Parts: sequence; structure tokens; C-alpha cells
Amino acid sequence: MSAINNRPRTTDHGQLTSPRRGYALAASAAVLWGLSGVINKFLFRGQVRPVELVAIRTTLAAIFLFAIFAVFSPQVLKIRRADLPYFLLLGVVGLAANHFLYYLAVDLTTVGLALLLQYLAPLLLMAYGVLSGTERLTLGKVAAGLTAVGGCALMVFGQPGGVARVSLTGVAIAVASAFAFAFYTSYSQYGLRRYDPRAVLCYAFLCSAAAWLVLRPLWTMPWARYDRTTWGFFLYLSTFATVLPFGFYLASLRQLEASRATITSMLEPVVAATLAWVWLGERMAPAQVAGGAAVLCGVILLQIEDAPFTKRLAGRMLGRPPE
Repeated sequence: MSAINNRPRTTDHGQLTSPRRGYALAASAAVLWGLSGVINKFLFRGQVRPVELVAIRTTLAAIFLFAIFAVFSPQVLKIRRADLPYFLLLGVVGLAANHFLYYLAVDLTTVGLALLLQYLAPLLLMAYGVLSGTERLTLGKVAAGLTAVGGCALMVFGQPGGVARVSLTGVAIAVASAFAFAFYTSYSQYGLRRYDPRAVLCYAFLCSAAAWLVLRPLWTMPWARYDRTTWGFFLYLSTFATVLPFGFYLASLRQLEASRATITSMLEPVVAATLAWVWLGERMAPAQVAGGAAVLCGVILLQIEDAPFTKRLAGRMLGRPPE
């Protein structure tokens, strides 16, 4: 990246932006998200079940988010009653189901595999866009899709012992979490047309927490099993793995284009897999490492195919004159 791209610039609204600061914020969010996956796996090896963790984490995160915005940005919390069903569906399907399926996949498989399969969500969104007529199918998108799907196949079948060592149930649940995440991303766009992103996030978590209070009431939790260390992880996952990284990511979007911030946040599975290897002793065969790299490359291709540099390079390769 050239030095020019890293110089502060002014937006159309007169706001000074700093790409370097934006990349640092997005990378910080990715590191915090990646660490949370390893902590989840660590807790699952103890006496915490996925359904318990997602219920506690979601409830605490909702309380923290609402408290922070109520104190510092109360104006963003004003919504119409008619939109409550929208937030309820977003919270229950987009967040509650998504988090539970992802946590269950981490418990049944590995952190790296669960994360990488969840990153199929951009491909699902692309397919939905093509089928609904809101996106056009391009050669770059096809190449990205084939690369990512091939990478997932390597992740699943490339470890020693092949498919016999893989929990097919865990893989299916991880793919289901990708569908839930794709729904959350797509359905969030409707709310973002009317509300501040912080309001969408806050009310989605509130509705998700309300759903868990019904499905897994707090008085049914095995509170006596949780020691101080476990509670410390609960508080970390609710704040540093939710409130803080989402705040970093929102701040990065003020400094960077959305595609650049998204690409930087894809450090998450790399961080998670590395930490799982160091902390949990999870190992990946060379074929799985290649598969993970292929998945990341496929998703990145989706982000950069319309970049001016990519278009110029493709034009030169095809012998077209520059635009």
C-alpha cells in the first residue's frame, strides 16, 4: 500500500479521517473476536454448556450496550413501536440462533473450522443477491465461490484420518450458523436504512436476550458451578468480545471504506486458529492450513473484484484499453 493511501484525508462532510487509525481499529476488533472463540472452547472443556454461555453472554451484553447508549447516546435508542417485530426477528433468528449454532459448532469441532465455515456467509449473501436480482453474477464472484468452497472441503477432509475424524454434525451446525449470520447481515440492512447502527445492534441484542430468558430462564442456570474465573470469562465475553470490538469496528468505518474494514476484520479466524494452537493444543494439517487460506482468499476476492486496480489489471490481461 502506498504512503498516499495512508495519509489523512477529508470526507465529503469535512471530517478528517486516518486510514492507519482505521486499520488499527478494525484489526483490534478482529483480535478481540478471535480471542473470544478460543475462550468459548476453553469454557466448553469445563462445566459450561453452549446454551448456558450464549444465554449469559447475550444477556450481559444487552445490559452493557443499553446502559452505555442510554448514558452517552440516548437519542439513538428512540425507535417506533411498529418496528419492534422487526427487531424481535433480527434478535431471535439473526443473533440468538446464530450465536447458539456457532457456539455449538465450536464445542463439536474446532475453533478454526467453525469460524472458517461461518465465513461462508458472504457467499450465501452473494447467491441470494444473484437469485433476487439485486446483484449480477461475475467471473470474479464465481472464482471466489469455487475457491472458498474448495477451501472448506480441504478443511473438512484434509486432517489426518479424513472425514472419520470430523464431526459431521458439527460441520452441519457450523454451516447453519453461516446461514443465520447471512440472515442477520441481510436483514440488518432494512433497519440501517432508518436507524443508527448502534440502535440496531442494541435492540437486536435486547430481543435476543429476551428470547434466551424465555428459552433458558436465569433461575434454571447452574450458578453454583461457576467459579470466579468462569465469571471473569463471562464478563470478558460480554464486554471485550462484544461491546468493545463492535465499538472499534464502528469507529473503523468512519476512517475506512466498508470493504477495507471488512477485509481487515477477517484476521479473526487467523487469530482464533493461532491462539487455539498455542492455548488449546489444536493442530491443523498442511492441507487444512491451505484450505483456510483458500477460504480467506475467496472471501477477499469478493471484496476486491470491483476495485479500480483489479479492473485495470483484468483489462490488461484481456487486452482491453484502460477506461
